[in-house]
Amino acid sequence: MNPEGRSAAAPAAPGARIQTLASAAFCLLPPLLCFVLYRRGLTAWFQADDFAWLSLRSQVHDVRSLLHVLFAPMAQGSIRPLSERSLFLVFESVFGVNALPFRICVFLTQCANLTLLAATTKRLAGSGIAGFCAAILWLVNNSLVWPMVWTSAYNQILCGFFLLSAFWCLLLYIETGRRAYYLWQWTLFLLGFGALEINVVYPALAALYTYLCARKFFRSTLPLFLPSAIFTVVHRSVAPTQHAGPYAFHFDRFIPATLQDYIYRVLVPFPVEPMNVWKGLACLLGAALGSFIVVRTWRKDWLPVFCLGWFVIVLAPVLPLRDHFSGYYLVLPSIGLAMLAGYALARAWRRGLAWGAAAVLFAAAYTATMIKADRLEVRWLQGRSIAIQQMVLGVARAHQLHPAEAILLDGVDVQLFRAGMYHHPFSIFGATAVYLAPGSAARIGPLDVSVENYELPAGPTVHGLDHDQIVVYQVGGRRLKAITSTYINTIAQKLDTNPTRRVDVANPLLAYLLGPEWYAPEEGFRWMPHRATLRMGGPLTRADRIYLNGFCSPAELQATPLPVRVWVDGIPLGALLLKSGDSPFHVSLPISDQSVGREQVEIAIEAGRTFRASGDGRELGLAVWSVEIR
Repeated sequence: MNPEGRSAAAPAAPGARIQTLASAAFCLLPPLLCFVLYRRGLTAWFQADDFAWLSLRSQVHDVRSLLHVLFAPMAQGSIRPLSERSLFLVFESVFGVNALPFRICVFLTQCANLTLLAATTKRLAGSGIAGFCAAILWLVNNSLVWPMVWTSAYNQILCGFFLLSAFWCLLLYIETGRRAYYLWQWTLFLLGFGALEINVVYPALAALYTYLCARKFFRSTLPLFLPSAIFTVVHRSVAPTQHAGPYAFHFDRFIPATLQDYIYRVLVPFPVEPMNVWKGLACLLGAALGSFIVVRTWRKDWLPVFCLGWFVIVLAPVLPLRDHFSGYYLVLPSIGLAMLAGYALARAWRRGLAWGAAAVLFAAAYTATMIKADRLEVRWLQGRSIAIQQMVLGVARAHQLHPAEAILLDGVDVQLFRAGMYHHPFSIFGATAVYLAPGSAARIGPLDVSVENYELPAGPTVHGLDHDQIVVYQVGGRRLKAITSTYINTIAQKLDTNPTRRVDVANPLLAYLLGPEWYAPEEGFRWMPHRATLRMGGPLTRADRIYLNGFCSPAELQATPLPVRVWVDGIPLGALLLKSGDSPFHVSLPISDQSVGREQVEIAIEAGRTFRASGDGRELGLAVWSVEIR
């Protein structure tokens, strides 16, 4: 007691102060390292799928359209109202196309994830060192590079937050028995469905942990499977099934091989040199972790089994995607391996100096190699995004200066095309008539997409330049360079002026190829009356066909089929019959051998009958998108 009769608080012991400082360091160092390692990601701009989400704001006009934008299946059938739709809608409305607030949101969420992972692993393993090491090892894993630089991959980060926070609440419920934690687990779990479809596996994680380590609470996890089952059924019923392409599911003998590839990828970063040395080290790391799991399981310690189960369970939904192998699919599964490695490091340190030193050496080699690869990939991704920013904002400025002209881009390389132009970023700024200069497709090279569809053919280019319909800009450097005069005097004079073999009839730059019968262009198409004509490049081989793409009034097809006749230079090709359900139509006809080799031909299209829409005095036959010979 002190003289006033009040008890004085005893000064904290030095050991307690050191422990407090160590705990604070363990909490703060992983987020700090996150900002240091991925700092270039803060200055990254938008790229690839980001532009599709940025365009959503223009589609919102009322409550109904807002609900459609938030919950309609998009991007291979995904429904992610929180991680993609809401993020881009809200942030673009407030900050425009300033990417920094988007990036800050990603970083803050990831810092929360690192804190949750460290706290969770500490509680599971009973060791602050285990938690700290788990957070660091997950942070440096090469799979995190893309989500830390590319905003569209925020779904991985946000889903990680919901998985970790829901599991953290489960641990608190097990420890305290307080039902509030159980309800918070449910709340966070349900919110996770708005982040990423992988959230459906959370009940399996909760059930596995309680069955192995807290059997008394196993039954409390079973109701969690019901929302996952409902979500799966609803999602499969409303989202289009992918039967072909990279997002098609293949439940076949290749699944084990895909799993093996992901195991290798989680241990070996890309790119890294020398690969042979790292492959050997990765094998040793895999063998060490495998041995640790076997030894601890033999001693009835089931935590390593749960950590391995986390990896397999969270990875399982993407294993059937054999044609879409992606490193960032490992962001969430690698949490389990990070917890396992952190636990192994803590156990090794407890066994003695030799075991601890060996474990630290392995962890240091892994961390150093991953950081080297991370920095290279972050620099490349961020640099690509800045190049896209310069191109897109340059085009936006050019559109302000030349609102009535089309913009031709020269010098677009494969990266600017694949992660930029391919995703139509210019439409966000109202610039829809933006094309690659003739010859760009050959310079970009063969890709898994048709680059030619983005290139303005030589004939329309020359015609557009002659009639002041086009301005030309050179891509490269910090700003676009206006080169219209130079392009006209040098390159344009060498271009082939023959008509193109594909005519998008609504494109004003190709209107000179159309006959006078066509009506004014609308949104991507033109209506034709009973008969209309156009000029285009002739067929090159006997195997070429003429392809018509468009639509007609479904009401006109209900009673009887609609005949459509086509002529090439006056030679009839026969008739097509459009039946009920054939709108839109994508049809083709063989071309007479007499037309092969001609530089240009005249196409005549005739609809068997016409109609008049209510309030529209025009005589309407077909609405045509494009005509092509190939």
